[in-house]
Amino acid sequence: MSALSHTMGGDLDLSGTGSVAVVTGADQTRQALLRRLCTNAGAYIWQPDYGAGLPARVGSVMDEAAIRALVLEQMQAEGGVDQTQPITVTLTNPKVGAYLLAIAYTDAATGTVQELTLST
Repeated sequence: MSALSHTMGGDLDLSGTGSVAVVTGADQTRQALLRRLCTNAGAYIWQPDYGAGLPARVGSVMDEAAIRALVLEQMQAEGGVDQTQPITVTLTNPKVGAYLLAIAYTDAATGTVQELTLST
C-alpha cells in the first residue's frame, strides 16, 4: 500500500514530474512516525489518543522517563512498526539545553531495523 508523501512541517511532496509524490515501505513508516510523534495529543478529534506532541515539550523541564514511555506508547500504536521486535528509545544530552532522541525499530513492511533521530 502507498500513501501521499508528506514531509512533517511542510506541504505535500512533489514527484520529479510535478505530481503529488507517493511513499511506500520504510519511508512511509518513517513519515507516519514523525507525524505521530510531532502531532499534539487531541489534535485529531476522532482519535484523541493519537500523537505524542514532542515539539510542544521543547523548553520544558526534561523528564526522560516520561518521554521514553510516551514514545514507546506511540510506537506500539503504529501499524508500520513490527511489534514482535524490540523498540529502543535512547535520550542523550550532547550539550546543555539540547537533547537527542534516537529510536530504533523494525519496519513491519521490510523487516529491516530502522533508526529515527530527533533533536532539539
